[in-house]
Amino acid sequence: MTTVVPGPAPAVEQPRRRTGARRASDRYAFLWSLAGALAFSSLLFQRFAPFSGGVGFAVCTWLAFLGFYALLVSRDESALAVRDRLASAVVHSIAALLLGVLVWTVGYVFLHGFDALRHTNFYTQDLSEAGPADPLTKGGALHALIGTLTQITISLLITIPLGISCAVFLSEVPGRFSRLVRTLVEAMTALPSILAGLFIYAVLVLALGFSRSGLAAGVALSVMMLPILIRATDVVLRLVPASLKEASYALGSSRWRTVWTVTLPSARSGLATAVILGAARGIGETSPVLLCSGYTKNLNLDPLHDPQASLPLMAFTLVKFPSQLQVSRAFGAAAVLLTLVLLLFLVARTLGGRGPGELTRRQQLRRARRSAEDVRRMATARPSRKEPVISRTVTVLAALALICSSLLLGAAPRAAAEDYRRISGAGSTWSSNAMDSWISNVRQYGMTIDFDAQGSSYGRNQFKNGATDFAVSEIPYGLTDGGQFDAPPPWPMAYLPIVAGGTSFMYNLKIGGQRVTNLRLSGDVIAKIFTGRITRWNDPAVQADNPGLKMPDVAVRPVVRSDGSGTTAQLTTWMSKRQQNIWDDYCRSTPRHTPCGTTSFFPLLNGSTWQALGTSVAVANAVANESNVGAITYVEYSYALNSNFPVVKMLNRSGYYVEPNGRNVSVALKSAAINPSDLTQQLDGVYDSTERSAYPLSSYSYMAVHTSEVGTFSRDKGRTLAAFGYYFLCEGQKQADGLGYSPLTPQLVKSAFEQFAKVPGSEARAFDASKCTNPTFGPGGHNPYAESADPPQDCDRKGSATQCGTGTGGAKQTTPVGTGSGGGAGSASGGAAGSGGAGGAGAAGGTGGAAGGSAAGGDPALTGGGGDGGAAGGGQQVSADSVAISATAGSGLRHALMLIAGALLGGVIVLPPLVAGRAARSREERR
Repeated sequence: MTTVVPGPAPAVEQPRRRTGARRASDRYAFLWSLAGALAFSSLLFQRFAPFSGGVGFAVCTWLAFLGFYALLVSRDESALAVRDRLASAVVHSIAALLLGVLVWTVGYVFLHGFDALRHTNFYTQDLSEAGPADPLTKGGALHALIGTLTQITISLLITIPLGISCAVFLSEVPGRFSRLVRTLVEAMTALPSILAGLFIYAVLVLALGFSRSGLAAGVALSVMMLPILIRATDVVLRLVPASLKEASYALGSSRWRTVWTVTLPSARSGLATAVILGAARGIGETSPVLLCSGYTKNLNLDPLHDPQASLPLMAFTLVKFPSQLQVSRAFGAAAVLLTLVLLLFLVARTLGGRGPGELTRRQQLRRARRSAEDVRRMATARPSRKEPVISRTVTVLAALALICSSLLLGAAPRAAAEDYRRISGAGSTWSSNAMDSWISNVRQYGMTIDFDAQGSSYGRNQFKNGATDFAVSEIPYGLTDGGQFDAPPPWPMAYLPIVAGGTSFMYNLKIGGQRVTNLRLSGDVIAKIFTGRITRWNDPAVQADNPGLKMPDVAVRPVVRSDGSGTTAQLTTWMSKRQQNIWDDYCRSTPRHTPCGTTSFFPLLNGSTWQALGTSVAVANAVANESNVGAITYVEYSYALNSNFPVVKMLNRSGYYVEPNGRNVSVALKSAAINPSDLTQQLDGVYDSTERSAYPLSSYSYMAVHTSEVGTFSRDKGRTLAAFGYYFLCEGQKQADGLGYSPLTPQLVKSAFEQFAKVPGSEARAFDASKCTNPTFGPGGHNPYAESADPPQDCDRKGSATQCGTGTGGAKQTTPVGTGSGGGAGSASGGAAGSGGAGGAGAAGGTGGAAGGSAAGGDPALTGGGGDGGAAGGGQQVSADSVAISATAGSGLRHALMLIAGALLGGVIVLPPLVAGRAARSREERR
């Protein structure tokens, strides 16, 4: 009898869960964790903690989400699964963040450039005839687009053969020398672009004497692209399977033939990617193009001569202009650049996107045709190889002929089309708006002038190095700044004035949520603000200058220039002569020696929290930032005018507060003294002018010109430069006022005519006021422009009980002000006849105080006008916010209710997934 022992019952196989599947509980965990994180952060930022800021809120929400998500997932999964889910959440969050940054960047560029991009002329015109105030329907980016394509083509023609050849050497010829080359290539990938530009500039322009041109810029870009292309190509070639090359060698092929027919075709896709990486690095560079080519508004089809713009350089240059139209053009150029990079990427992927052995239909037909030709060739007894050699020779000769003819045709129109020689200059952003407008206007006379507005110090250095034909600056040569002597050029030169203007103080200040547009400051208060002595806007000295305003208890945030700035030099020259003690005391706390004197680099205290930014547009934009309340900076009046922001009314010697508009500047410059030897300005009389309308910080900008033929400056260029000067000294000055400047006074224009007569090739015109349309020229030696200046109102006189409420600069809206002895100055005397302050810093005393505030038209919420307290003969100025008061009343009950609400919210978020998970486990146990 056989006994069969039954074996163990077969185990029931549990259904395996797919790793990529998501259950309902997973979706609930994600959604409820996200909702809980948002609610938690909202309560934390708004009620429990003194936190603020969008970035902090986002970080707090993300951390809370991870915590809630881990808690909910742990109810259903093991610890390993929880770690896996957290890692997945972190990775996906970072990917979403990067994608969001990319989308935001591209969207921001296209959004701000849309106004320019939607006009057809933006793609078909250059900026040669478009000034800063011209509408977007005039001018475009054609010159920059052509320049970018030309320069990147030159750089690719240099980089691709050299880069691929070097990479093949590194891959196919290992050894000690190849290791050295690979080390040098890896080191060059970290080479700053400015060094590449300086190297090519020093070699081609300074040493070899080539002119700044698109060719020089293309060579500089190739220096940046070459190490990237070599390194990427080297990596790609190493990935080619060794078996392919061994098979080629086994068939008897040489190393060169193996590289040409096996290695490079196999790595075609990677080579295309390497080329794109190099081109993307080069096409977006600015500093090499700026140094080796320079910026121009004109279309230049000749890459061998004269400046040639590029898209990144156009964006870099125009975004610094105060005109919103120019900023829109700058973003439009950036958007075109992004589109161009995308198109290059698509082309490269199309040409090299297939892997080894993946042939298109055309390539398959070509291979079949070549196979048939090989069969016919092998059938013949004596194959001839002359035809391919002849065809290749013909192809090479045709290509050379095409290149030579294109160069000849590209250079021919240059000499035939222009009556004037093309000239170039560089320098001040202070006067760039005026220069840009004048250059556009003289195009109708056949003049082509390139001006690179990168700052006064930059312009002086370019002129001294012989890279430009003229320079524009507010600072003459020969000054010693911080121990460094700014030596003049080693050839004869002269200065001449080109345009006048006022150094204004643009500010961002609000009282009760409304922007202040009528701020007044005296000279010593301005000096104390920019030396750190006054740190709050409600300082008694500031309040004394503004009796009609209740100055807020807000920190003063000075914004200064960090680069070599003519505007800084103008401010510090005034402080060194009229506020010397304050200025020297400040400099003793800085690394700068005393007496402090004039400087173009504003000295900062060690550990200072002041903002120091590089350009006029940077400091203006910093002040114009809505969140930067309390900021103040010194900048050209034109920038404040175009930014729609107010400027300070400055106290002059006659006791009136005036703003730096064109007519007030012209009135002040009547007291300017001119050094007869070089026409540099002496402004002591301007600072102390007793004219009621004179603005104390008025000055003018210089142009440095050649007075002899030297280097590349010839009589033909001098003729163009002088003709341009005769234009802007007379006809061009009519546009100065509308651009935020002031036309030159008659004595300055006369002196400039005398200086232009020294320029080689000039017509040496004699000054004739009757033929000059400058608005400052009037009959009998009068200055009708200055004489038309509006005299300051009595409310802008120092010591008046109140102040004018009219806006200044680009902000013309009126600011409500108070009247009466109780306003502003802190008076508590009140008065029995309704003299209570409607807008003061002190008491609102006196009967009828409320009526006084009402009659003045002031806003009690802004200026602290009188009210019921006035009837009591006194009282204290208070301000209240209904939300703030309710938030502080009954804090114990409020916090208890908030905790209960938070607990209920947490229960709503956490309990449903927990109950669902418990129910699911109960069902599984019952099975």
